[in-house]
Amino acid sequence: MISIQSEQKQTQQPIKAVGLLSGGLDSTVACKVIKDLGVDVYGVYFAMPWGCCDKDAAQAAADKVGIKFIVLQLDERYLEMVKKPKHGYGSALNPCVDCRIHMFSRAAKYMKAIGADFVFTGEVLGQRPMSQMRKSMRWIEEESGLKSRLLRPLCARHLPPTIPEKEGKIDRDRLLKISGRSRKSQMKLAERFEITDYPNPAGGCLLTDRHFARRMTDTLKHGYRNFRETVALQWGRHFRVEQNFKIILGRSKDENDALKSYAHQDDVIMEIVDKKGPTLILKGPRPDEKILSIGAGLIQYYSPRRGEEPVTVEYWPARDKENVQRIEAHIISDEYVETIKI
Repeated sequence: MISIQSEQKQTQQPIKAVGLLSGGLDSTVACKVIKDLGVDVYGVYFAMPWGCCDKDAAQAAADKVGIKFIVLQLDERYLEMVKKPKHGYGSALNPCVDCRIHMFSRAAKYMKAIGADFVFTGEVLGQRPMSQMRKSMRWIEEESGLKSRLLRPLCARHLPPTIPEKEGKIDRDRLLKISGRSRKSQMKLAERFEITDYPNPAGGCLLTDRHFARRMTDTLKHGYRNFRETVALQWGRHFRVEQNFKIILGRSKDENDALKSYAHQDDVIMEIVDKKGPTLILKGPRPDEKILSIGAGLIQYYSPRRGEEPVTVEYWPARDKENVQRIEAHIISDEYVETIKI
């Protein structure tokens, strides 16, 4: 005969949680800690092509820990946040607090959609100066709509108990009390969990890089046509020729191929006839002969033909690669290059 208590146990709903998973040390260990509490974990990776995380590393971490893996794509809504973050920027164009609010807000919606009990992350109190201080962690929790439902298992015992802890769904005594920038405690846990293949924790979001931040600032100021277009900011040399015209030149075959692959359909693609030089992507409406010849001149400037007589360059609309035309390069000076460089 089955007891009433046994029947209740059998019909009890499993505890579900959404965990933000980058594939790095902290988030992977956090997923393992929560999974070992008997929680059904859905690892969520936010795809940001010029961000700090690697999707393959996140997938490998999910496989290692044995949890589900879901990819959510950041889009134009994220760029709008980058333009004017409520909580300001860090060292460059990195809106760290607002970035987390944005991602955690989307994680909160996903939590509700699948009927999960809470969201958790690998954050550690005091590890990062902008987004992982006590005050900013509280802002993130409240403004993302996750008040008392955002669990940080690696430093939870430094923070007030969350709803799942108060309800007895999570044993607070099995959560951790890590703080500060050192990752020695996480590394020891990883060794205990037999998690050995994780990226070095030295990487960072490209928005913290001042050189990349200048390109992003220029793009946000002059306009972009879709989120995908911002992917090309990580490649090549960038120039603002006039207010409405931007030029990108690849620095290697891989960059040339990537730039062509990510060109907007309204862009113009340019290459030197003998192919001995960079691929150029020209962005802007209906470029005239002057703009096209400057583009051709930049190709020659960064090619083995620099210093020679003007070369001939082929160009075509990205939407119609069969519509190839030619133009002669305008000779470019060192001084001019410096004035238009982004």
